[in-house]
Amino acid sequence: MIHQVAVYAMFVATMAFHAKISDPTIGGTYMTLLNTVCNMAGQWCSTVALWFVDPLSYYSDCEGTTNPLLNCYNGPNREECRKAGGHCMTYIDGYYVEVIITTVIGILWLLWLRPRVRKLQSLEDSAWATSHTQSQ
Repeated sequence: MIHQVAVYAMFVATMAFHAKISDPTIGGTYMTLLNTVCNMAGQWCSTVALWFVDPLSYYSDCEGTTNPLLNCYNGPNREECRKAGGHCMTYIDGYYVEVIITTVIGILWLLWLRPRVRKLQSLEDSAWATSHTQSQ
């Protein structure tokens, strides 16, 4: 429930920002573009993050079988181990490795780009407007 509250709070804040900087001369097109780019940027990150969980996990060799060739290094091998009556132990779950890596990346990003973000925050609303000339 707390997660959903945070998600909706970020959604409302993002939409309020888009509404604030959208140029009224071109209507909702600019706001729609900003929202689309924001949504696309947020979706590919979670897909990539979920894909990396398994490669970042560390497993034991297949225990409980007499076949020394079975290992647990990837999904199909773990399934073969289970079919042979063995089991795989997860030594390090990739989720926790990923949390540590992304936290470090986030802190480095914050330290590196904080001045640029502060500069963007201090811009006047007119700086976000599109510039156009009217033909006569």
